[in-house]
Amino acid sequence: MKNNEGYINIENVSMWYPVKGGLSIGSKEKAIVKAVDGVSLQLNKGEILGVIGESGCGKSTLGRILARLEEPTGGDVYIDNISTDKLMKEDPKAFRRLVQIVFQNPYDSFTPRDTIEEILMRPLNIHSIGTSKEDRRKIILETLEFGGLRPAKDIMKRYPHELSGGQLQRISILRAMLVEPKFIIADEPVSMLDVSVRAEIINMLLKLSKEKDAAVIFISHDISLTRYISNKVAVMYLGKIVEYGNADEIVKDPKHPYTKTLISNCGSINPDEIMDKIKVEGEPPTPINPGPGCYFAPRCFKATEECFKKYPAIQDVGEGHLVACDRLFKNDKEISL
Repeated sequence: MKNNEGYINIENVSMWYPVKGGLSIGSKEKAIVKAVDGVSLQLNKGEILGVIGESGCGKSTLGRILARLEEPTGGDVYIDNISTDKLMKEDPKAFRRLVQIVFQNPYDSFTPRDTIEEILMRPLNIHSIGTSKEDRRKIILETLEFGGLRPAKDIMKRYPHELSGGQLQRISILRAMLVEPKFIIADEPVSMLDVSVRAEIINMLLKLSKEKDAAVIFISHDISLTRYISNKVAVMYLGKIVEYGNADEIVKDPKHPYTKTLISNCGSINPDEIMDKIKVEGEPPTPINPGPGCYFAPRCFKATEECFKKYPAIQDVGEGHLVACDRLFKNDKEISL
């Protein structure tokens, strides 16, 4: 899904997993799970793109591909016109400095036998940041202070199990930012934290992105939170992007039936607004050889016979608001959903 070329260009990225010894139901086709299916997106420096969708839609798999923790079966990602596939093969250290990922569970992000100082010292040593051990200790102290972890000298001596989830997630984000990456993938970074500390973590991420001019992909199932943090939003369903545009416009005026359904069932977007919930029957279809029609058609409240025959074309409904739905247009005129 293309808009204007950005600093980060995700071009037709796919992640297909063959099912060993499997055939798709009622077919001689080899069974393939299409976890991510032809995703194209762009980000500018300092921009935050939210990726939302139900559990199992492929959000986290996309994040792992972007961080090169998994090799995609198709497509590539370019940072400032440099192929990350090529960069990862030629200079993995340079890639890891350029791209960082923050995971959902802060308790799984650290070696339990290391102190916070040892944990934060490691990336500085690997990337030769700082001129001496004392210089690096000073960088760590300043970084912890910046993240509101005080007294920093005390925090440095502690082990991960001695800190709260909120403190650990702050350190996880600060560790990622120590190497001054240009691209950060934040995969559900606050979903395991208490509501009371979520705002602090999010505001820290926003501040770091702004000050370091880093592009961020914010993966979440929380629509109201994604709207707050993101400049743009991409809605994902069964491995594909079905809608993309400015965050406020997507939330206020969604076009795709799936986006409408998600937002109608999110009661926290505006506490004063009474939403008519759209009920969707059934579970998402199997990701094994989906199609040939629109993947959402079996559950869609607006689906017609045509929706089951071919995957919809991407429509631009104005100002870069992109929607993959053939029901949007009829006889070249936009119709209401």
